[in-house]
Amino acid sequence: MTEIVLVDDNQDFLGLVKNLLEQEGMTVRCAESGEEALSELRENTFHLMITDLNLPGLDGFALSWKALEIAPCMPIIMATGDIYPGISRMAKEAGIANVLFKPFHPSEMLYAVKDAIGFQGKKVLLV
Repeated sequence: MTEIVLVDDNQDFLGLVKNLLEQEGMTVRCAESGEEALSELRENTFHLMITDLNLPGLDGFALSWKALEIAPCMPIIMATGDIYPGISRMAKEAGIANVLFKPFHPSEMLYAVKDAIGFQGKKVLLV
């Protein structure tokens, strides 16, 4: 079964994405901050992390750097409402595999997740 950690400080977003991914047979753990996500990563093995850019405490870029120190092979997807020049380049530099700009269609999220993990029943972490 695929395990994902989803990180966002917006409860509605967490609920919607969690529901979407669980309908696809994935297991999702939610975190509302970068620190909470890092705690999950230290305690559990995930195949994917999905994170927002703007979080309390660590932002999505800083979280990604630290997450990859813990789980160097784990793909990361960033889902953000921020659109400014250079965000995709900065995401690549932080080791983020894909950036989705909010709002997005649910099929875009599913495609990005399946692409990132090769959809072989791995654990996924959404941030």
